[in-house]
Amino acid sequence: MIETQLKKQQKKYFLVTLVVFSALFLLLGFIVFQLAKSSMYESTDSDLTRLAKNTNFLNEQILHAQLPDDKKELTPRNMDGPKPNNFQQQIIIWDKNGHIVNEGQFGSRLNDFKNLVPDTGSFGKISFLQLLDQNNRTLQFRTITVKSPNYATDGYTIQLMVNIDPIVSTMEQFKQILIFCMILFFILSVLLSYFLSKKFTEPIVASWKKQQQFVENASHELRTPLTIIQAKLENLFTKPNQTILEESESIALSLTEVQRLSQLTTDLLLLARSDSNELVLKKEAIYFDEFVEKIVTPYKELAEAEGKRFTLDIIGRQRVLFDPEKIHQLLIILLDNALKYTQAGEQIVVTAKEGVKEWQLIVADTGKGIPDKEKKRIFERFYREDESRNRKTGGYGIGLSIAQWIISAHKGKIVVQDYLPKGVAFEIQLPEK
Repeated sequence: MIETQLKKQQKKYFLVTLVVFSALFLLLGFIVFQLAKSSMYESTDSDLTRLAKNTNFLNEQILHAQLPDDKKELTPRNMDGPKPNNFQQQIIIWDKNGHIVNEGQFGSRLNDFKNLVPDTGSFGKISFLQLLDQNNRTLQFRTITVKSPNYATDGYTIQLMVNIDPIVSTMEQFKQILIFCMILFFILSVLLSYFLSKKFTEPIVASWKKQQQFVENASHELRTPLTIIQAKLENLFTKPNQTILEESESIALSLTEVQRLSQLTTDLLLLARSDSNELVLKKEAIYFDEFVEKIVTPYKELAEAEGKRFTLDIIGRQRVLFDPEKIHQLLIILLDNALKYTQAGEQIVVTAKEGVKEWQLIVADTGKGIPDKEKKRIFERFYREDESRNRKTGGYGIGLSIAQWIISAHKGKIVVQDYLPKGVAFEIQLPEK
């Protein structure tokens, strides 16, 4: 059920990402094409507009068109601007009756333009014109139509034209390249969307697996003490005539399991809140040396009572900003582990010293130690390096997980390493601020 929902969620991420990338690439392609097109036509349109506003140039063209054929030159002289009367640039002058005045300038190409009529509805505006020549080939122009400077008297209409076939051909090639790139980008979008959809769902899958494993492990750990308590209580019902003293061992064992169960539920609640970021650190500026000494002293007495050697070494005195309740819990976890896994005659060493920008705390013991292959896993929840041994010591395998979270919440660092010649050492670096 959950896996199906995760697959649906991944598919949703994939489609959303694909649509977003495709829309962005399409928009980018459209903008690039429009900018390129505008840039291509900008120079041509600028020349047309400048010539259309040049009254001297327009009058000269009209005068040239009115000359007898034997006195006309191919192009007028002394034009202010680019010469228009070639195939790239054409000028058509109509009289008030719609006849072309300058037919002689077109030569063999007159048939290409003789069917044109002046566009009197868009004087002074740049427009696009498409024609078919004698060979049935398409000719494309940018054009502007204006009235002659003396329109009131002569009634001439002038159309300036620039052939843009090379520009259109270039734009067509550019469009084909752009389409190819868009197809390529679409394929990349599909691959990238698939990759990102997997990356998006990985934290969800990891969180779900983590939650599933957490529930399974918690259920397993809760079942054992509950089973013991149930068995002991049922046993008491079978002996109604027994006194409390006679059944004190069963009652004491049940109370012990209740205490362990209470501690387990507290730890599980802490881990659950840490996963949901509900816990907020309440930091205070405290002298770290005094804080450590106060917590460690009872454990030192307990260790000595069990025939174990205990050494406390504190170097430096500095106020450190931290959550005293959480760091107290961290120290209890490490000290409790050190006491559990050392025998009489072995040693526990606690060292606290001031560093450059942090306090360093080391809790080491000369007990059994931890194999190298297990060091990377000891901070995993419910992980036990020795199942039977942890059962005897009452451990559930979540203490070091809590310790790691406490240090991470303080932006610190915790590492485990060998304590030579024998044993294990937990080294903690806690920032001063």
